[in-house]
Amino acid sequence: MNANQSYRTNQPAVIAEVIDGEAIIVNLDSGAYYSLRDSACAIWELVAQQMTVPQVVQALTTRYAGPRDAIESGVAALLEQLLAEQIILPAAAASSSAGAAALPSNGVGGLLPFQPPVLEKFTDMADLLLLDPIHEVDEAGWPHPAPAR
Repeated sequence: MNANQSYRTNQPAVIAEVIDGEAIIVNLDSGAYYSLRDSACAIWELVAQQMTVPQVVQALTTRYAGPRDAIESGVAALLEQLLAEQIILPAAAASSSAGAAALPSNGVGGLLPFQPPVLEKFTDMADLLLLDPIHEVDEAGWPHPAPAR
């Protein structure tokens, strides 16, 4: 993994929403859905902005208390999982942002303790998600129907 690489969401195959500090991600190609909370959600929000790995780590150090190497290894591990699940892809070019984006306030006076990020994967609804007609689309994605065969 290139340290200065940035990543992008694998759209249109992947849709995501952050609600109350939890990123909910659906891979429409596999039917799996995922949950990212706490530090994993914070990493997701920064990666979705196409921040580079060092920018993500720097932003996390402003919100979480913990050894920088633990934060770096947590970010790297989560990115590897997201890549393996085809949720993110390498971006064409590294982000041109000069600095790391700010994370939303944690609402507490100090830094939160850093806990390694966890990617929760669920496949219990995969069959139902794959039956949805949203999959019968062209490369532009929903709501553009695929050409008749």
